[in-house]
This record gives sequence, C-alpha cells and structure tokens, in this order.
Amino acid sequence: MKLTSTLKISTYGCKVVLIITDSLINEANKVYKKHKMGQMFEGDAEGTVITPDIDVYYMIIEQKYLSHNTLSHENYHMVNIIKSDRGIVDDEAGAWLSGHIAEFIYKFIDKKQLPVKH
Repeated sequence: MKLTSTLKISTYGCKVVLIITDSLINEANKVYKKHKMGQMFEGDAEGTVITPDIDVYYMIIEQKYLSHNTLSHENYHMVNIIKSDRGIVDDEAGAWLSGHIAEFIYKFIDKKQLPVKH
C-alpha cells in the first residue's frame, strides 16, 4: 500500500510530498534512487524526511506507526529543514508553516479515512 499527496508551498518555492506506506524502507530507497542520492535507507524508523534538494521534501510514514506523535515529530523536522535551507530564523514563520503542513496532512488522512493512533 502506498498513498501519496503533494502540497505546493509557493511562499518558499517548494513542495512537500507525503507518502504513507506499508514499507518505509522500500519507499525511502525509491526516493533515494529516483533522485540519484547514492545512499540507502538503513535502520528502524516510524517515519522520515528526505530532502534531495530545496525544491522537494518527502515525508514518509509507515502506516502501522501512523500516530499524532509520529506526524508531529516528522512535521517538526520538515519545518526546520525548510527554514534552514532558506536561512529563516523567525519562529513565527516556522509556526505558520508547521500549521499549514499539519492541516494538509490531516485533511489527506481524513479523506483517505486512515486511523491515527493517539
């Protein structure tokens, strides 16, 4: 199973690709291969953020770990990376971006009727 959706963030000239999958390792390695990043995903994780360049950011979540905690955790990483790539230090900009991405994620999850653990 693989569900995906893309959020374009015109303010920062990038997009966020959300992938919810049965196999985080397989999907992460597909992203690495697609972008010729020359590495493989290793380790045990519930989710990850992969940034091949400053134009696209991937958030990959393994469905069995789909929880508010995991989503918030990966969103935090995503926002920090986007801000860092653009030299943004303003916390308010990060807070707005975090809310924007979170809203996108939860609308997608609701649309797909996916259960989110508490």
